[in-house]
Amino acid sequence: MAQPKDIKELRQQLLEAFDQVRQDPRRAIQAKETANLAGKVLGTIKVELEYAMMRGEEPDIPFLGKTSGKPLKNAIKLLDA
Repeated sequence: MAQPKDIKELRQQLLEAFDQVRQDPRRAIQAKETANLAGKVLGTIKVELEYAMMRGEEPDIPFLGKTSGKPLKNAIKLLDA
């Protein structure tokens, strides 16, 4: 399984791992570790997003895709929600 280049590929790989476990339950440990690592990757993205919001900036995270490049409005208020 190649390293995912973006969030869509990560999702697809997780779904493929899910299918593999359904077909062969012996792959459950491998799928569990894949999902765990995916969670870690998403956790780092969350930190990046929160940091950008605190600064009132739109984050530049290629893994998530293109952004508008416009500053966020009321970014601090979004963190309280």
